[in-house]
Amino acid sequence: ERVDGLLIVSIEPRPAEVDRARDAGVPIVLIDVDHGGLPSVVVDDVAGGRLAATHLLDLGHRRIAFLGDRPRLALGFRSSRDRLAGVVAALADAGIDLPADRIAIGEFDRASAAAMTQALLAGPHRPTAIACASDTQAFGAIEAIRGLGLEVPGDVSVIGYDDVELAAYLGLTTIRQPLVDSGRRGAERLLAAIAGAASESDREVLGLRLVARASTGSARSSQPS
Repeated sequence: ERVDGLLIVSIEPRPAEVDRARDAGVPIVLIDVDHGGLPSVVVDDVAGGRLAATHLLDLGHRRIAFLGDRPRLALGFRSSRDRLAGVVAALADAGIDLPADRIAIGEFDRASAAAMTQALLAGPHRPTAIACASDTQAFGAIEAIRGLGLEVPGDVSVIGYDDVELAAYLGLTTIRQPLVDSGRRGAERLLAAIAGAASESDREVLGLRLVARASTGSARSSQPS
């Protein structure tokens, strides 16, 4: 009787953990992760990937790369994979393929992102834009681009995902997640469940928004994919 409710962020609970909480009568609300039968507050990461790619397409980019991290499925971390799926879908709608040599997947940190960006830009037909699965990786990409003597966005545009506080200071174009709102809504739903209120719909999807800043610009020339 120490806990009245559980608010679980980003990590998908194991079935045994869910059963134990239910047997104890402890309500659970998830944030940023889905689990069958549990109420959750999430965003549509596939739609977010589409939004990022569409922004780059609208700027005239055709050679677009994706920079993401390995999905840690055991913990329920699927956001990078879903964002990639959205990018692929948006490019396909425009009649453009995303070849394997323009997809870089590695560790979730700035240094790894910088190294992967260097590899993406090493070929003869380097991408004119990079869609990143997070702002952290976008910071690493920008560092690598500038380290190669190239300009952002003049030579390579970069778009991130999340809109962390540092993004505004560094002029990063990004997809804004309603991080504060998701926490608030999760807490509100959990408090209502603890108070015995009737349950709401199991899955609440919050909206995403493109925040255009200085790291993306028009492609210098229309390039074939």
